[in-house]
Amino acid sequence: MLGGFDFDMRRGSADKPVPMKSSPLNRQLKNMQEHLKAYKNEIPLGNGSRKTSVLLGIFSSNIKKYKLKRKFIRDTYLGIDDPRLCKLSEYIRQMEANPQTAVCQVPYTFIIAAGGSDRPFDHDDSEPLTVPTYVDGTVDPEDDCTFLNIRENMEDGKSATYFKFGASIGIQHSIDYIVKLDDDTLLSPELLLQFIEDDLPPAPLNRRIYGGRGWMTRSKSILYGAGQFYFMSTDLAHYVGNVLTAADRKAMTHSRKTEDADMGVFVFSHPRPIKFINMAKGQIWRHQEMKKEEAFRKAWKTRMRVLPLFSKALPWNHFCIAWGAGEGL
Repeated sequence: MLGGFDFDMRRGSADKPVPMKSSPLNRQLKNMQEHLKAYKNEIPLGNGSRKTSVLLGIFSSNIKKYKLKRKFIRDTYLGIDDPRLCKLSEYIRQMEANPQTAVCQVPYTFIIAAGGSDRPFDHDDSEPLTVPTYVDGTVDPEDDCTFLNIRENMEDGKSATYFKFGASIGIQHSIDYIVKLDDDTLLSPELLLQFIEDDLPPAPLNRRIYGGRGWMTRSKSILYGAGQFYFMSTDLAHYVGNVLTAADRKAMTHSRKTEDADMGVFVFSHPRPIKFINMAKGQIWRHQEMKKEEAFRKAWKTRMRVLPLFSKALPWNHFCIAWGAGEGL
């Protein structure tokens, strides 16, 4: 099932939004007003007594340049003055004190693979899932990093191990969804909170839900969420990280390992139907050319007003020459 932002607003690609001739403030308000038109007759899912909670896992590393990235991420979208967004440690503190009075809905943590050379790339043994410090004993003083007990890698099991961690935290502390995003993804926290309110139901209605910007893989014939930002409900995170073994996951991967496409294969191996939310029709983040600090900070100050971005629901022309030539259905 394709869900999410099933409406047609401004035209333009995700990387080249259509410019609007107006002042920056009016432009931002007009964009948001158009975005919200689709919801005018809907009751927000967050109107219930229990608010939806989402774990934000930002992939990072202990290398120096990634430490610098963590700083300017904290200074930008993690630095907004909104108590609904907090460190994972603060969320756990609030939930343990009194779940009824907890205000944080979106706990975040930087995900670092911190095991030594003797550890596997994909956690699948009886050793602890996380460790308190990096392998050399260093720890981030900000208290917002999670150190996975595996060797650092991009395509060989870090994501699956993260979702295994997310499932354990989610089950223990009532987190409904687990998000994975890259550290060069510039997220709009306001639009994330709006998306959660409008489109992500809390437990027990959060079953087998998976989403992101829709992309496809021909060799495995599945739809998946592009790696810059995707999410899944906690039950799917448990399935990927615990029901499937590391050997299962390895057998399913593409011949050329591709983290996000492989994750889609893992998710759709579930025996029950999967509900996919395609965020191509309402992308709440920027990703292109966000690797350098100057570009990241500049985009935070000047380019966030163009969000959400609207692009083709699926990249058919990328995969099908006939479709691109106008010969499709």
